[in-house]
Formats: sequence, structure tokens, C-alpha cells
Amino acid sequence: MVKKILGLVVLIAIVSSCIPNEKIILFQNKNDNDALKLDTLITPPRSEYYLQPRDILSINFFSNVETAVEPFRQSTADVIATTGSGQGQQGGGQGGAQGGRQSLGQTFVIDNNGFLLINTLEPLKATGLTTKALKDSLESVIRRVKGVKDISVNVSLAGIRYTTTGEIGGGQQLIVGSEANLLEAIANAGGFTINADRQKVQVLRNYEGGVKWHEIDVTQRDLMLTEFWYVKPGDIIYAPPLKLREIGAGDNFLSSTGIFLISLTSN
Repeated sequence: MVKKILGLVVLIAIVSSCIPNEKIILFQNKNDNDALKLDTLITPPRSEYYLQPRDILSINFFSNVETAVEPFRQSTADVIATTGSGQGQQGGGQGGAQGGRQSLGQTFVIDNNGFLLINTLEPLKATGLTTKALKDSLESVIRRVKGVKDISVNVSLAGIRYTTTGEIGGGQQLIVGSEANLLEAIANAGGFTINADRQKVQVLRNYEGGVKWHEIDVTQRDLMLTEFWYVKPGDIIYAPPLKLREIGAGDNFLSSTGIFLISLTSN
């Protein structure tokens, strides 16, 4: 009798713990879209990004005038203070010459009030600007206020800060560089657990005036054609559990079954 019960329990465990492939496999062309078929060139759309507080920026100053870039060099104290505050500072004070042109590349963080603080310059409002607009603003200020006519600036995101929670490795994450897609961001956080509902991943994204929740199916190859293919600084990515977990399936069910079997055989 006990063996029959055990066999029935094991059978139920196997059946109940199965998760259909369509809920797990990524990049499925579910709608049979010709534009997304294998070996087809796909160009994901890119949208303008407007800077926010705590964004990490890489800023390079270039000039033919030997001393022109030196006033903007961060002190060692500034670098240590920024790093210690958890703001993602990755270095600073690297200068040099390239073909006779003096260059200085550093990493900065936009403060919580939306200002960019650069040595010898007044605080510059950065939030709400694109990196191109910030570059133009910096060059204009340096030429007008500092009188340095031969100056050029390059501004780009140095890192993408975002947060993951739910059925993904949780916590605040950082990807070095100016661009990363959603799957890279999830993998960087440790990937999905077996219980993750990949068809209902939620992204909380900042917009001017507020935030919006979006629900995304990452098992669909169509994702590559949406604005959510690229993760943006400040995104919060949440993966809810599958419904199977509510009835004790998946990892939880197998664990519970193991405990039940041990309890049953010991009696």
C-alpha cells in the first residue's frame, strides 16, 4: 500500500512540476514574423535618452592648447569621495596627448539635484538633456566663461545603473558602458530562477513627470523591435513567479514532495 502511495506521489510530482517550454524558451518567433526569422538582419529601434540624477557619465576634454584641459581635472579627494558614496565613480584624472592634442578623460556622476559638478565650473544642470545637448552646453560654457576657444568635449554614459527583483538575482546592478539590452541586464544580475514568469516581466521606467509600469514577454522575439529591448538607467526589472508556484509546483513542489516522502517512509 505504501509503495502505491509513493508511486502516486512521485507521478504527481513529475507531472505537476513540468513547465511548458513556451514559458521558458527565449527569442521565440511566436507570430512567425518574416522580419524576425533566423539569419535575418534585425535593427532594434533606439530612442533618445534624457539624463537623470545619479547617471554615470564619461566626459573627455580635448584641446590643442597644452594647459586648456587641466582646470577640469578632478582632485584625488573628489574621486575618493565620489567612489565612497556609492555613486559608481570608476576613475579620473587620466590625461595625455594624442597627435599633439591634449586630452583628459574622467567619470562623473550627476548629483541628486540634477547638476553636474566639474572642477572650476559652476554647477551645470544636466538632467533633461541628451548627452549631445550636454556636450554642446559644456563647450559653450568653457568657451564663454573660461575663454578657451579651442576646446571640444565628448559625453557618453559610462555605466547603466538599474535594479532587479523578484525571480531574478536581486539588488542594484551596474553595467559598464553606454548601452545594454534587457537580456544582458537580466543575465548580469544572475539570470532568471526556474520559477520566473518570463512572459510577464515588468519594467518600471522613469519618464518626464513620473514613472510607468510596463509588462514585457521576453520569450517573444518581437521584444527586439520595441523600445524595451534596451535597458535604461534607473529601470527596475521585476520577474514575478509562475502560477505553478502558487500550487507548490516547480522547485517548491519537489522540495515539499521530498519532505513528504521522508515523513511517510519514516512512519
